[in-house]
Amino acid sequence: MAEQKLFFWHARGLYLGPAFGLRPHRNAVAVLCVSLDEPSGLAIDPTQPQRGYAPFTTALIPPNTLHHLRVASSASMAFLYVDAQSRDNARLYGAMKTQEMRVGIGLDREDALIRELASLQSGRSWHEVRPALLDLLGLTDAQPRDPRIAAAVARLRAHQGEPNELKDVAAAAGLSPSYFLHLFKEETGVPYRRYRLWIRMGLALRACRAGRSLTDAAHEAGFSSSAHFSTAFAEMFGMPPSRLSGNAALDSRPG
Repeated sequence: MAEQKLFFWHARGLYLGPAFGLRPHRNAVAVLCVSLDEPSGLAIDPTQPQRGYAPFTTALIPPNTLHHLRVASSASMAFLYVDAQSRDNARLYGAMKTQEMRVGIGLDREDALIRELASLQSGRSWHEVRPALLDLLGLTDAQPRDPRIAAAVARLRAHQGEPNELKDVAAAAGLSPSYFLHLFKEETGVPYRRYRLWIRMGLALRACRAGRSLTDAAHEAGFSSSAHFSTAFAEMFGMPPSRLSGNAALDSRPG
């Protein structure tokens, strides 16, 4: 069975490995599903599996959309999670060849994308593969141009487990909270609170991988409890964090 790998950067997550065998579910984020070995199946109607499954190699599931995948137990998959309110979501949706029932099917240049993801799965380094992935997906890692927002992002990265309350971060930037929220979204493509949540999620996962208990990892990342972290993770990714193998390779650096 393929090794699980998980990468967090900015407000994105990329999982590589076997499919989770999840029941019909929803994600609070958009999910680009990529079948690395052979076409998989997407339920035509998740509430009526007897209606069958449509084959796909790449499929973009919009946020909060009930869906169910049929994937061979031995198959390797890639799942790219992007924030529901991000520019990434709109760019990916626009790159899909067809849109049926709000689901995008068939990403442009999917063969090249699969080759890059497979090379990452087989051992190439994340920093070596990431530029090609971003190019194929039409995404960018551009840093904020406004120095006030750049400093706010640097603060979030340097103090990931601290509260980083809006009023405090906005004051440090010399901006009103309302204008800070507007400028942060404009510069980063993601709302402030959502960006902060992604960073906290990565910190909690990294703490778990370092041997902390779920409770300690949750507190270290700024969540009020392990239940709070587990609930937030399940809402975002459609599964509890316990579904990830304890041996999963993890790169959760936000940049």
